[in-house]
Amino acid sequence: MKKILLIILLYGGLSYSSFGQQSLEQINNLKEQLVKAKHDTTRLDLAFKLASGYRFSNVDSSILYTDLGLKLATEMNLPVKKAVFLSLKGATLLESGRLPESLQFQFEAMNISEKIKDTSTTGYALNRIGNTYMELSDYKKANDYYFRSKDLFQLIRDRGMYHNEVSNIGNIYELMQLPDSALFYQQIVYDASLKSDDRNEYTRPEIMFRMGNAFKLKGNNEKALEYYKKGVVESYIDNDLRNLAMNYLLIAKLYNEMNLPDSSLKYAYHSLQTGEVVSFRKGVYEASVLISELFKNKNRYDSAYKYLSRANAEKDSLTGTKRFQELQRIVLDEQERQREREAKRIAYQNKQKQFALLGGLAIFLIVASILYRNNKQKQKTNKILETTLTNLKSTQSQLIQSEKMASLGELTAGIAHEIQNPLNFVNNFSEVNTELIDEMQQEIDKGNLEEAKSIAGCIKENEQKINHHGKRADSIVKGMLQHSRNSSGQKELTDINALADECMRLSYHGLRAKDKSFNAKTETNFDSSIAPLNIASQDIGRVILNLFTNAFYSVMQKKKQLGDVYEPVVTIKTSSIPPLGGKGAGISISIRDNGNGVPQKVMDKIFQPFFTTKPVGEGTGLGLSMSYEIITKGHGGELKVETKEGEFAEFIIILPL
Repeated sequence: MKKILLIILLYGGLSYSSFGQQSLEQINNLKEQLVKAKHDTTRLDLAFKLASGYRFSNVDSSILYTDLGLKLATEMNLPVKKAVFLSLKGATLLESGRLPESLQFQFEAMNISEKIKDTSTTGYALNRIGNTYMELSDYKKANDYYFRSKDLFQLIRDRGMYHNEVSNIGNIYELMQLPDSALFYQQIVYDASLKSDDRNEYTRPEIMFRMGNAFKLKGNNEKALEYYKKGVVESYIDNDLRNLAMNYLLIAKLYNEMNLPDSSLKYAYHSLQTGEVVSFRKGVYEASVLISELFKNKNRYDSAYKYLSRANAEKDSLTGTKRFQELQRIVLDEQERQREREAKRIAYQNKQKQFALLGGLAIFLIVASILYRNNKQKQKTNKILETTLTNLKSTQSQLIQSEKMASLGELTAGIAHEIQNPLNFVNNFSEVNTELIDEMQQEIDKGNLEEAKSIAGCIKENEQKINHHGKRADSIVKGMLQHSRNSSGQKELTDINALADECMRLSYHGLRAKDKSFNAKTETNFDSSIAPLNIASQDIGRVILNLFTNAFYSVMQKKKQLGDVYEPVVTIKTSSIPPLGGKGAGISISIRDNGNGVPQKVMDKIFQPFFTTKPVGEGTGLGLSMSYEIITKGHGGELKVETKEGEFAEFIIILPL
C-alpha cells in the first residue's frame, strides 16, 4: 500500500499531458503533421488519431477533430470512415453526458456499418449503445448489446475489445447486485491485462475500479480501496482523466461509508476538479452530491447548498425532461427504421412467392396441354407419372430427414447451453483446487498442520462439487444421446412432466443460440399426480419439442412486430383426464403461446404434409404432420388446436392411459 501511495505522489506532481495514450509532445507533433499534410487521406488518418488522443482529456478538442474527419470522409465518399467517426463522436459525447446525441450517432454508425458489412465498426457501435443503456439503468438491454458486440469482436479476433465487453458484462452484474458473477467476469479481464504489454489494448484504470467495485460488493472494503488506488496510478500513466475522476469518486464514496469524512471530502474535491476538465458530467454530479452531503454533516449549510445547486444543474443537463424526450424520439425512430426494413423484406419475399406461384401455374398449364394433346399415349404417360411419383417419394424422404436434422440442430444448441453451466463449475473449482494445493504445500513446509488440514477440507468440498457437476453434465449428455437416436418405437415408463420441462428448456435455448436478442417468459403448470406413462419417450419428446419450437417462433415474430410493448409468454400445462362419455382415463399436455395464432382459413390444412405458414426456406411443413402421426397412430391419442388469430395458439396432446 505504501508503494502505491508513493507512486501516486510521484505522478501527482506532473502534468496530465505528460502521460497517456497520446502525450502532449505526440499530440503537438500530430497537429504539425496535419497542418503540413497535402493529401486528404493523410489528413483523415491524423484527424482520427487526434480525436482519439483527446477523447479522455479534452472533449471539445476531440469533437473538433471528429467533425473534421466526418467532413473529409463525406467529401471522399468513404462510408467505412464515416461510420468510424460517427461512432467515435457518439462515444465522446457520452463521456460528457450528452446521451441523446450519443445514441443518435451510434445508431447512424451501426446502420452504415451493417449495410457495408464492417464488423469491427458494428461491434464498436453496439458496445457504445450498450454504454448508453447502462447509463440509463436499463441493464437487460445494455447486456443484450454487450453480448452481441462481444461475439463480433471474438469473430474478428480483437482481443482487447473482446475483453472490454467481458468487463462491461461484469459491470452490469455488479450494478444488478450479483457479486460472484461480477467478480468472475472482471477477474477474467484483469488476468488477461496482466499478460499484455500493450497499454492501448486494455483500459487499465477502468479495469482497476471495476475490480474494486466487485470486491466492495462482496464486502471487502480493504481490497476495493487497494484497486481504486491502483486505478488512480493507471489513470495518470494513460492520461485518462475521465477514469481518474471515477477512481477518485469511488475512493471518496468508500471513505464516506467508512466514516472518514475528511478523507472522503479530499478525494471528492479531486474527482470534481478532474471531471470538470473533461466535462465528465455524471462524475461532476455525483461528486457534487457527495460534497454537499459531507458539508451538511459538518453543519456548513452554505457550502452544502452551493454544491447541491451545482449537482442539480448537472442533473438537469443529464436527466431533464427535454433530454429524455430526445432519447425517446431517437429510440422510436430506430425502431421504426427496423420495422420498415422488415416490412420491405417481407414484401420482397411475398413478391418472390407470387412469381413462383405464377411460374408453377404456367408449368401446370403447359403440362395439362401436353397431357391433353397426348391423351392417346396414355400408357406412356402413366409410365412417366409412375417415375414422377417415385421421385416425389424420394424427395419426401429427403425432406423428412431434413426436418429431423433441423430438430436435432435445435436440440444440440439447447444441450450446448445446458452443459456449459456445469462445465464452468468443474473448470472453476479445478483451478481453485490447484491454487489450494499450492497453498497447502506451503503451509506443510512451514509446519502449519492445522492450516494445511483446513485447506485440505476446502479441497475435499470442492472435489465433491466437481463430482456433483460432472455427474450433472454426464446426465445431460446421456439425455442428448437418447434424443438424437432414431426411435425404435419401443415404449417405456416415462415421467411426462420431466420430459415436457426438458423439451421446453432445450427448445428455448436452441432458439436463443440462433438469436441472442430473443427472450420469452416461460410458465409451467404440472400435475404432480400424473404417474409415469408407458410411451415411446423419444417420439413424444420430438412432438413436444416441435410444438415448443413453433410456439417460440410465433412469439418471436410478434415481438419483432410490436417491440417492447409486448411480452412473449409460452406456457406448458399437464393434467389428468378422468373417464368420461365412454372414453377411458388419460392425460393432456397443453402448450400455449400468446403469439399471432393460426389463421382460421388454414385451420383444416395445418396437419397436412408440406403445408406451412412460415416464409420460404424457414420450414418444410412436416413438423405438425409427423407429430399428428406419432400421437394418433403411434399412441392412439389426439392432437388438437385452439386459437384466436392475433392473440394466442394452444396445441393440446391427449394420451390414453
